[in-house]
Amino acid sequence: MFAYGMTYVLVAGLAIAPLGDGDGDGVGVSSDYTGYIISAKRLPRPGSQTPTGKGSKVRCSYQRWFADGRENGGLEFVDPGSNLSSEPTGKGAYYLVECSDGYRDVVWIKKRRDAVTPEQLARRAYKLIPIAPPTVLTAPPRGQNGLVGLPQWFFLPDGQWAPKSKRLHIGAVWAAATATPERMTISTGDGQTLTCDGPGTAYDITRPADQQSSTCSHTYQHPASAYRVTVSVTWSGTWRGSGGTGGTLPPITKSVTFPIRVIEAQALVTKG
Repeated sequence: MFAYGMTYVLVAGLAIAPLGDGDGDGVGVSSDYTGYIISAKRLPRPGSQTPTGKGSKVRCSYQRWFADGRENGGLEFVDPGSNLSSEPTGKGAYYLVECSDGYRDVVWIKKRRDAVTPEQLARRAYKLIPIAPPTVLTAPPRGQNGLVGLPQWFFLPDGQWAPKSKRLHIGAVWAAATATPERMTISTGDGQTLTCDGPGTAYDITRPADQQSSTCSHTYQHPASAYRVTVSVTWSGTWRGSGGTGGTLPPITKSVTFPIRVIEAQALVTKG
């Protein structure tokens, strides 16, 4: 039997326990038509003369093995050896192990649960969804003066109010997470809070103001050199995965803060 410095490896879709004890490193896994190839720094077997300091990198292949020699692609019979139980317990299978250093044996690998659940994958995927702080547009535009008594419009550019998804899979286990914008909350800086169920309505400079209406606006009643405005967009999370699994994920909130200057409207006086 040989040793690997790893917690578990994946072989032919199974999560298996390590084939021994050890402190090796440099583990890597790749696949080909014969199964999974495990690369690791192999520790010496008992009685060998291999130095214990660094260990040598060994590549091993795993293939399903059948004692009758008919269902294993023509592989000849290999004696499992005295290191294996003659009556393995639990669900599992024999695998023929062949390594680049000449080691060859048949090992019993007990089937274990998947190394990751759909919900765990979904939470990983959810964290990978790129959700940036909102880009907020206003009318009158930011940088220009707003007026007391004139509604200040808040809205998001096209494309920002749309669901975003990410899907991950490991073997047969998969999950897809989706973040969906739900509401926009505006702390207007004058002690008021405005909640909008959508991205607001874009102001069209080509149309008369009295022919437009906003779905997300606030009217300031007093002038100020810089109202500190904070706009937050809250996203809800859902997921679905293999085996008919699914559920909800914690909401995500992203915010941005900026100043708005509001002045009194000046009356225009003309001489008649």
